[in-house]
Amino acid sequence: MMSTRRIVFFDVENSSRAEHVGRVIEYLGLAPRSENTKIVAMGNWRVVGHETAQLLARSGADLIHSAPAPRVKDWTDLRIAVQAGLWLGSAMPGDILEIVTDDQAFDAVGDVAAGHGVQFQRVSHRRLVESGQVPRSAHAPRPRRRRTAAPRRRR
Repeated sequence: MMSTRRIVFFDVENSSRAEHVGRVIEYLGLAPRSENTKIVAMGNWRVVGHETAQLLARSGADLIHSAPAPRVKDWTDLRIAVQAGLWLGSAMPGDILEIVTDDQAFDAVGDVAAGHGVQFQRVSHRRLVESGQVPRSAHAPRPRRRRTAAPRRRR
């Protein structure tokens, strides 16, 4: 009997602070070099800190640079979606696909995954903090309350 496979994609440009990445790794329970789990961290590594890259590498992530040429707009989202689609092509019902990003466009990947019986989760550090599943960072500013404009007086 085949065991459940799991893949986790990190959109590192969208979730790049080492502290936040560490919390998400902990939340997801990612053990370094797990036999059935693959971690792929994708993004333009020129704009992501070394500390984040080292943290992901220690967790066993493949670090993939997604800006292949000068003056080419970053293709991270497209490359993650394509890689996820390729992985889904060999996935079995019950396998797990997770994408760490704030980008809701990846919910379309989740729709395809569901059609194949694959469990899907889009994880966002911001949403984990808002829901109280991970603590807010000590030096992070509290979210601002929106101020409503005072009603205008008519003359």
